Amino acid sequence: MKFIIFKFGLLALFLSFLECEDDLQDPSGIETRVYGRMYDSQNEIPIVGQQLKISEYNRIPGSFYGNTEFIQHLDSTLTNSEGYFDFTFTTSGLGDLYILTYQLNDQFNTMGQDATIEIEDLGEPYEIDFDFTHLYPVNLKITLDSNVQFLPVRINPQFPLYYPSSNNLTQTGVEYTRTIYTNKNSSQNIWFYRTKNDGQGQRTVINLPATNTTDLTELNIYINNDDFVDF
Repeated sequence: MKFIIFKFGLLALFLSFLECEDDLQDPSGIETRVYGRMYDSQNEIPIVGQQLKISEYNRIPGSFYGNTEFIQHLDSTLTNSEGYFDFTFTTSGLGDLYILTYQLNDQFNTMGQDATIEIEDLGEPYEIDFDFTHLYPVNLKITLDSNVQFLPVRINPQFPLYYPSSNNLTQTGVEYTRTIYTNKNSSQNIWFYRTKNDGQGQRTVINLPATNTTDLTELNIYINNDDFVDF
């Protein structure tokens, strides 16, 4: 009997916890100012015209894994000519979680900074600065020697982080043009991968020197079959 009572007690406690969680929505009308700057300190230039957005979510009651329900986008802004942003969002009363996000294209390195930031102290000014690095385009002129086997050859540059399979090299003796992005102030490796018939992966690496220019540059690459090694 005591065990049954104990079980019902736990169930009542759990249901009470869920009910309390369901009442955690923040009051409507709370105004919170968000401001700061997006800047490229390495090149000493502002990051202009980039969007920042505040979104409202509701934590799902009883979720032990941080599940949330999207409510709406509350406000957004663009960085100005000096990279500064300053805007105010207002709670709707429907949510209890507020996330700041930014949207960048492949021409920036985020330097590992979070793309989603939770705004916790509602009603208090929230200042945040971002230090990103501009990336500049490089056209790779790539030719596979006729002796290269085990196609396709996959390209894995440092930037962009996602390089689609549509850029794979599928023929020998053909000059391909592929665009990547680079930090003009430093060198980077470009990896080329293939898989042998027995499943063994192979790769070769080409080093792209620092370009030291914001202009479009080109790099000619010629790859032989013997350039690939097991990994």
